Amino acid sequence: MGAKNWKFVGQYQESDVSKIQNRLFLPHAVAVYLAARGVTAENAQAFLSPNLENLSDPYRFPGIKEAAARLWEAVFRQEPILIHGDYDTDGITASALLGLALRSNGGIVHSFIPHRFDDGYGFTPESLEKALNAHGDCKVLVTVDCGITSCDAVEKATAMGIDVIITDHHEAGQELPKAIAVINPKIYPELEDLHCLSGAGVAFKLAHAFMKYGVENQIGGYHPKIEEILDYVALGTVADIVPLLGENRVMVKYGIDILRKQLRPGIRALIEGCHLKNELTPADITFKLAPRINAAGRVGDANVALKLLESDNIVHAYQCASELENFNRTRQNKEQEIYQDACEQIRQNLAWQSDCALLVAGRNWHQGVIGIVASRLARDYNRPTIVLTIQGDDAYGSGRSISNLNLVEVLGKTSHFLERFGGHPMAVGIGLKAEHIAEFFDAMEREIRQQLTADQLESHLVYDGDLQLAEMDESFFNYLPHLAPFGHSNTKPLFRFNDVEFVRCSLAGDSHSRGIIRDRSGQMEFIAFNRPPSTLRGRHYDVLGSPQLNTHYHTSTMQINLIDVKELD
Repeated sequence: MGAKNWKFVGQYQESDVSKIQNRLFLPHAVAVYLAARGVTAENAQAFLSPNLENLSDPYRFPGIKEAAARLWEAVFRQEPILIHGDYDTDGITASALLGLALRSNGGIVHSFIPHRFDDGYGFTPESLEKALNAHGDCKVLVTVDCGITSCDAVEKATAMGIDVIITDHHEAGQELPKAIAVINPKIYPELEDLHCLSGAGVAFKLAHAFMKYGVENQIGGYHPKIEEILDYVALGTVADIVPLLGENRVMVKYGIDILRKQLRPGIRALIEGCHLKNELTPADITFKLAPRINAAGRVGDANVALKLLESDNIVHAYQCASELENFNRTRQNKEQEIYQDACEQIRQNLAWQSDCALLVAGRNWHQGVIGIVASRLARDYNRPTIVLTIQGDDAYGSGRSISNLNLVEVLGKTSHFLERFGGHPMAVGIGLKAEHIAEFFDAMEREIRQQLTADQLESHLVYDGDLQLAEMDESFFNYLPHLAPFGHSNTKPLFRFNDVEFVRCSLAGDSHSRGIIRDRSGQMEFIAFNRPPSTLRGRHYDVLGSPQLNTHYHTSTMQINLIDVKELD
């Protein structure tokens, strides 16, 4: 079992650590972690104690106050409001939270979630017509997690006398829709600190502005309390894999607290269906909750997930959760079939592949799960990856990026081969004629080669700094909960410990090890997954380890989770 490449984050000096440590009287290990995250002595306290007061004024968004006023006008006139969402967790939770804010203040609200295969992605003239046919006429339409490139749909809605408010977080096109308000942080340079918001995060900003406007003008907005809809924001934000930094970190921290309380019947049914305990973490959202919500849109009907989140009846909620469980099992089976087919193509050199890009395609692969397959392949091969399903003469697919490569920009340089494309820098959707796949891959591969270095194509374990075991003491572990929530761009601490010996090492389970490691400063318990004792027979090692509390029967033990080891000569 060979060690992986290790890479020091290397973006700070020891003087940065000292400034943080001296200003707040922190343990050295905590200061190292903060410095590795780019946290300075000036903002370290805000990082350690994220507070709702740290959320910025929603009125910073140009046009959002006017949008709030128009929504209140619709409430008082009892004009139907239509929310047009999206079929993934981010879009569904955005629809649920905005719907709750409006209904709680007397709004007549209908929500429309497009069908992945029947309607395609986003707010379109066709989805507008289908939504109106399903729910009747409306006077105000709000998009969530979509709409930033929907110029034709907005134009059609406006011609029908509908006022459109766009909330989105995707990359904009050359032209913006002519809506009464376009609420997307990415189109405003002055909102750079909010560019990492999810679709649910942007919808939350509109809900916040709506409630603030009501309170300021003494017309409502007192319920729900702003923190009471952050459970939706936590689900959407973590599921969409946006950085857990800045305001996202604040909203996810408080949102997870609300999720743990299981105040909503739908949340309770979902969590119980996953057999999760109350100590919910972002990882539980990523690997348990979000896949079930997403599964509805991938292989079934996303409206089942929306009904679950909006349900106020526990019996109905359990029924919806059961449907999601069935959808998820179907999703897992289809995903595994396609993943195995894709890996076989790669092994037999039937895929389009190079040292910096990968593309696999299969006829009639299930379109709803190929994005997950792209994620797995990009992770396994550390290459920007496109997975396509070929249906007739057309190919549709999803792409996932690596490192700092902006896949949307790459596709922009190869758009002459594409019928459509869009998404995030790290995750995209595309459509093209099947006959152009090879030409598209060649053009994409050339563009990626110009942007990625050889080092970026190497798989690394990035660690925060070098420490001694004695620094993993009670004072550090007292601060560990304050470093959470952990997730994208705010990963768990990972430290390097040099010249370590295994004092005691025994088998744990079938293939794991546990015991005690020691360096010159002291010793500590460890756990090493998928690394049996037979692989740890040398005398001295350098190790990468993540400190954690091992809780068993209400008793917690400080230990190091060994992520990788290198035997010293």
